[in-house]
Amino acid sequence: MVYTRALSQNYLTGPLPAFIGNMTELQSLSVGANALSGTIPKELGKLQNLSILGIGNNNFHGSLPSELGNLTNLQTLFVDSCGVGGEFPLTVSSLKKLQILLASDNNFTGKIPDFSETKLFQLWLGDISNGSSTLAFISNLTSLETLVLRNTRISDTIPPNFSRYTNLRILDLSYNQLSGSFPSWVTEQNLELNLVANNFVLDSSNNSVLPLGLNCLQQDIPCNRGSPIYSSFAITCGGYKPITSSDGTVYEIDSKSFKSASYYVTDQKKWAVSSVGIFVDNPNADDYILRSTSQFSNTREPELYQTARMSPSSLRYYGLGLENGNYTIKLHFAETKFLDPPNWTSVGRRVFDIYIQGNLKEKDFDIRKEAGEKSFRAIVKEFTAPVTNNFLEIHFFWSGKGTGYMPPPAYYGPSISAISVYPFDFIPTVSNKPPSTDSTNKRTGLVVGIAAGAVALVLFTLLVMFIRRQRRRLGKDDDEDLFEISTRPNTFTYMELKSATDNFCPSNKLGEGGFGRVFK
Repeated sequence: MVYTRALSQNYLTGPLPAFIGNMTELQSLSVGANALSGTIPKELGKLQNLSILGIGNNNFHGSLPSELGNLTNLQTLFVDSCGVGGEFPLTVSSLKKLQILLASDNNFTGKIPDFSETKLFQLWLGDISNGSSTLAFISNLTSLETLVLRNTRISDTIPPNFSRYTNLRILDLSYNQLSGSFPSWVTEQNLELNLVANNFVLDSSNNSVLPLGLNCLQQDIPCNRGSPIYSSFAITCGGYKPITSSDGTVYEIDSKSFKSASYYVTDQKKWAVSSVGIFVDNPNADDYILRSTSQFSNTREPELYQTARMSPSSLRYYGLGLENGNYTIKLHFAETKFLDPPNWTSVGRRVFDIYIQGNLKEKDFDIRKEAGEKSFRAIVKEFTAPVTNNFLEIHFFWSGKGTGYMPPPAYYGPSISAISVYPFDFIPTVSNKPPSTDSTNKRTGLVVGIAAGAVALVLFTLLVMFIRRQRRRLGKDDDEDLFEISTRPNTFTYMELKSATDNFCPSNKLGEGGFGRVFK
């Protein structure tokens, strides 16, 4: 008797057959990471002994059948990146034994269902296109370890009692309409936290708890909006040192270690990056940076392609405080993990979409295909896009295409080696320097000058005091030496000298010196 069917990662095509519902003894069914199409058969609802169901990373259409709510023993459900849409079935959200649900990267609509009757400790749900939801449903899910509700149209505040979720390690509520202030617990727990693109209150009352840089990544990117200071930027993605290209462009480092929900804003508030997603079969991936020591013969800047930042799902770069106008965006790619034949990893495919300013620029972009089925070959894609509100967004999105779990360890999802952005058809009127550079230099010079003068004055005063003290000490020593002389020299009158020398008789003269004659 068969209790498990593991058919994932087999490049299966066509529809999932309805007769699979006859395998009622199945306890685990996995058909994920294939190319299955059509609708998901409602007959899956007959498999009431299932505890694990994985149908993610396929090309289905339609909606999730409500009959999945009959799977009363279901504990784990993977329906991520499988192409379905419509409302999430309420019958599924009430499965009392459900512990793990991955349902992100689909086309769901409506509200987030109420999962309060489940035993969820991992919930991934994202990309709901309409409707409005709150966080009320999580009030009973106190065992949560992972909560990802990215882009699910939540209009709410963060509950102040969130700290009672003591097991929570990953929290991603990015791209919603969250408002209000930040509770203190956001800095107290060891969280992988991503709250970008919301509407939080940003004022002095939040300074002590506001996660670093988050003020720049709220809705509409407020940093330097209306007062631009930059006109270009360049990034070596995943790079640990700046690189100057042959045309003089300086690519800034982007070496921040990322996990499943991370973001970073540069100190100069010039650009930022955010990433969300988890490699399901490789959850402990190091830092989401690809590295290679190989050379790239078709480029004058091979160093640019020896690192790349990757993401399991969604990777965004932002240009901040840009002068409005049309910009040229150059994106640099190279495939370094899926190797050329005859290496078996050549079967791997990295396929993702590229959006700039929210507009789709490349659908199902495949780096190796673009490079003529070659790995370690530099590819540059050039685009033009307008900046109208002083910020630029470049979005790389994995929608479940390509190979999801092969070759291991999983390195699917978008990757980017370098980015450069500069004006397309206008002459910048801004300095392209951080706003504090000149004023800081002036203040620094003033402070240094004052400090140097003060130090010199103190040293001079100490020197004068030292010299005076030395002189006093030496004078005292001389007096003491004179006082130590016990006898005084003899003195004589003129008459005594005249009598002693026989009236200065020449016969008594001993000689002459510098002070006159000397007598005996």
